[in-house]
Amino acid sequence: MPTFEVLGLYFGISKTEARDTFHYWLETLGNVLPASLLKHLGKDDREYAITIELLTEFHLIVDSIE
Repeated sequence: MPTFEVLGLYFGISKTEARDTFHYWLETLGNVLPASLLKHLGKDDREYAITIELLTEFHLIVDSIE
């Protein structure tokens, strides 16, 4: 996949540096941002049902190169 190569060319860095930077920020943001709502629910079926009902009001757009 040429993703990191393209990022490297775009920012004027090597594809290895682009990959390393991406994974650095992925880990950093994963530590800073809250976990998904579903991970916080635990085993409460009532809260899970309410959350699923609320989430059905949103549209998810996924962008993928594959």
